Amino acid sequence: MGCMDKNVMEDESASYVHGGLAPVANVQNIAIDTKSPFYLHPSDHPGLIFVTQPLSENGENYFTWRRNMLTALQSKNKAGFVDGLIAKPDVHSRDFQSWIQCNVVVKSWIVNSLSRELQTSAAHADTASEIWCDFDERFTQGIALRVYDLKRSIALLQQEKSAISTYYGKLKGVWNELHNLRPIHVCTCGAGKKMQEMREEEKVFDFLMGLDDTYKTVRSQILSIDPLPGLGRAYAVAAQEEKQQVVAAARVPTIEATTLLAKAPHMRHGGDQKIDRRGENSGERRHGGLHCTQCNRSNHSRENCYEIIGYPPGWRRPKPRGGNQPWLRASGGTTSSAAIAQPFAATADASAPFPNHSPAYQPW
Repeated sequence: MGCMDKNVMEDESASYVHGGLAPVANVQNIAIDTKSPFYLHPSDHPGLIFVTQPLSENGENYFTWRRNMLTALQSKNKAGFVDGLIAKPDVHSRDFQSWIQCNVVVKSWIVNSLSRELQTSAAHADTASEIWCDFDERFTQGIALRVYDLKRSIALLQQEKSAISTYYGKLKGVWNELHNLRPIHVCTCGAGKKMQEMREEEKVFDFLMGLDDTYKTVRSQILSIDPLPGLGRAYAVAAQEEKQQVVAAARVPTIEATTLLAKAPHMRHGGDQKIDRRGENSGERRHGGLHCTQCNRSNHSRENCYEIIGYPPGWRRPKPRGGNQPWLRASGGTTSSAAIAQPFAATADASAPFPNHSPAYQPW
């Protein structure tokens, strides 16, 4: 091989440095331009996936997918391979091989972000730009219908007791997609700025209309401010009201628990009284578990049996079980009053309320 052929090969090898494809022997002597669109970082392999939700077969999520995909390609300095800014160079150009390599990688990234139904047709395309333009033609024909759907979604979107941040995030996503479909073009006459201000006011109205009725006071306060505050200020006021409502709701169980603890001693005292009265409560009369072994009757214990401690004055004694004897009073009856009154008098003062018994209740 002559010296001339050797020099020509070295020049051709050096021509690939622009795309980061220089031979290994020359890499040490040549600096790689990392800002070049033909530069591929070692991590930029064909298997990368840039979007979490693939493009559906019917293109329902096309505008969101397109926005996310374009953002990812811009971060890699590869957006020019899909929007036509970086055209395919001549086969004899020094950038030809670099362009071929980058085109294959970008095309793989696009195919990885498609549904299985779309991957088949996209895989046979020659360039990434061809795939991109095909989707634009197929899925951007119904922009008016999509704008209508987004407008309708905003009108129907409600907070429905969700967090303010969650509700705002849903609105923000719809607003962003709508802005991508109907962007405001920059101009020098000031009309674009005015349109942007009007669009921001519409966002404030959309945000306030979807709030729950618990925020009606905040809604009225914001609408009464002149000029109307911006979206960020309206969100901050609503978020502050949400925090106050959460704090107020947390105080209610604490107050109820404190009230219950204050009533606890009284409730325990009342419960003891019900037990001491030997089933005065109607429920305890039906379900009392006490049984007297002295008189063989229920609803009182042997220690509180009148046959042992004595009957109070005016108490009607029951007739014995299995007998026909008439009911007798503790005093003034046909039975000896001394036999009845004396045991009771020895236990308690007749003028005082009978302990643990109610004269109005007959346990038998």
